[in-house]
Amino acid sequence: MRRRIKSITDSLKPPSTVLFFGVIFLLGLIFLELLRLGFLYRHRSIASGIPILTIIQSFLIGARFDIVVLSYIFIPLFILSYIPFIGIHRLKVSRAIIETMLFLCFALVFILSLIDIEHFGEFGTRLSFWAFEYLDQPAMVWYGMRSGHPVILYLLLWALLTFIFVWTGIRISKRIFGRKQKEKIPNRILYFVLIVALLFLGARGRWELAPIDWGLAYFSPYGFANQLALNGVYTLTKSFFDKQQDIHGELAKQFHFFPTTEALSNVQKILVTPQERLTDSLNSLSRWYYPNSEASEGSAFGGNENKLVVSEANLNYNVVIILLESWLARFVGTLGGKPDVTPNFDSLAEKGILFENFFATGTRTNRGIPSVLCSYPSSPVRSIMQKLSANRPFTSLADILKKRGYQSMVVYGGDLQFDNMEGFLRSEGFEAFIGQKDFPSKEDLGKWGVPDHIVFKRANQEFSKLDDRPFLGVIITLSNHEPYLLPSQDVEIFPESVPYSDYLNAFHYSDWALGEFFHEAEKEPYFKNTIFVLVGDHGKLLESQSDMPLDRYRIACLIYAPVIFGSSPKRVTAIGSQTDLLPTILGLLGKPTLHHSWGRDLLSLPPEDGGFAMMVDGKHVGWVEDSYFFIDRIGATPSLFDVSQDPQQKNDLCSRFPELVKKFQTKERSFLQLAIEMTARKKERGE
Repeated sequence: MRRRIKSITDSLKPPSTVLFFGVIFLLGLIFLELLRLGFLYRHRSIASGIPILTIIQSFLIGARFDIVVLSYIFIPLFILSYIPFIGIHRLKVSRAIIETMLFLCFALVFILSLIDIEHFGEFGTRLSFWAFEYLDQPAMVWYGMRSGHPVILYLLLWALLTFIFVWTGIRISKRIFGRKQKEKIPNRILYFVLIVALLFLGARGRWELAPIDWGLAYFSPYGFANQLALNGVYTLTKSFFDKQQDIHGELAKQFHFFPTTEALSNVQKILVTPQERLTDSLNSLSRWYYPNSEASEGSAFGGNENKLVVSEANLNYNVVIILLESWLARFVGTLGGKPDVTPNFDSLAEKGILFENFFATGTRTNRGIPSVLCSYPSSPVRSIMQKLSANRPFTSLADILKKRGYQSMVVYGGDLQFDNMEGFLRSEGFEAFIGQKDFPSKEDLGKWGVPDHIVFKRANQEFSKLDDRPFLGVIITLSNHEPYLLPSQDVEIFPESVPYSDYLNAFHYSDWALGEFFHEAEKEPYFKNTIFVLVGDHGKLLESQSDMPLDRYRIACLIYAPVIFGSSPKRVTAIGSQTDLLPTILGLLGKPTLHHSWGRDLLSLPPEDGGFAMMVDGKHVGWVEDSYFFIDRIGATPSLFDVSQDPQQKNDLCSRFPELVKKFQTKERSFLQLAIEMTARKKERGE
């Protein structure tokens, strides 16, 4: 009887190959959970206040995503290891090759997981293809990593994790394969089928028809707990496949929520004002704008008595747009910022038009530039600046003004090839460029380029030398960017004990440089005939438990032209975004114009129109209207907050106001769908 039982148990004993992969799988799962624990420790200040049971649930859900990653690694290696006659249970050479491949995969997973920890601290999301957009410029990537993060510490930690894992894995291999045992073919076949089936199930992540998706991680009202449940390698891989679909024009299908004609009609209803007339209502947003028509009476900042009066004598004003790197409204004094790091901007606001509720459309400069200069919204796919063959459903400000006889110039202290900036802007009608190579090399302050005060000085000189034709000038700053290098310690006013001191000191320096520019520009003849537009290119992520904090997107925006519009301060309370700037500028210039904007003239809105703003971060889409902030997580649960009463975004109102959810979701999804589908069209501009 005992022999029979022993015979049965021996026949059920898993083959050595199965046992090896099973133990290594469990070991890998333990290491990934330890890395999740490290992620939690690194961002522990954000996790404060989250119930411990919610954190535990994050780890349990996170294990499912870890299993998905491990399963994809193990499927090909396990199948290879089982090939007859060369299986790893037979040949040491095969075993060495498979184990080497397996350990290399884990080494890659470990380094990506460590990168993911710092990536979240910078951008508030797990790894995605956005983190690797700039791998074509490795020197700049390495410089940014080395300057802003403890790279050596992470490399040492990676080496330690990899060593421990490999050492343990080798010992496990020797122990398992060192014992000779007879393995019956039926038993090996049975286990092969079983393990492959389990691995494929693990890769799918669930039993149901559809495989696991990132939306599963959104199980709680705590944004950080939801992010903790994800796996950075999983999100990176998924976003890579999304990117490939985008390249082949297939990603648009994921964002097709309505019939295209319905989406277009929805967007037209939102955008087209009484002063505008569509030229092709069935196919585009192209429309004529008549800013001095009777329908333009009233304004967004107080009614007819405060409406701007634009001189008819000369509407060909110069326009200078200053894109301010990472100018988050939170630290702008005139916008209620504390600490106030912008005394010069505050002083200018006392003589300008200040937008009190203004938002960026995205999280990077390559999203802000198309939004400000072309009135095109951000989207979950690659930046339009980096797409060679995409249709461009917009007309840039440079192209519009060129038809009026304007010349144009871009001044930037960094590399003009970065983000394909020069190529994109040249294709959009910008003519002259001043970049990092046009400054003496001694002026460089790190690889990012030339500090702001030198860039501003050069811009003033260049603008002063232009001929009598009106001009469009663009100045792009960069000093308020990691690693926050400053030309002198004299401009540092915040000690290291102050939170975000590096960022605040760079912010303060950028404001000082801005003040110096206007001090010099006021002496030049072009100043009195110029409309200056100061706007942040994007905000900055600070610690928040929300996966999409609205505060991250609120930026500074000011129109300054005291000689033209008078020196009394004006305040615009309507909600607006970067896409609204182009039509607003056209309104100030006063002439009828054909444009293709994705925004509206904020200075001509009737008082009852409170405006709106849309922002995008991956598959998180935000919509701001009235006092509400709606977050649509494409593929996951949405959220609705009344930010006037709940600025920390803790009380989700979706269940209480389903009609508002439907209203806002229809608007933002129509915008999102139309923006993506119009760039995917083969039809050229001019439709």
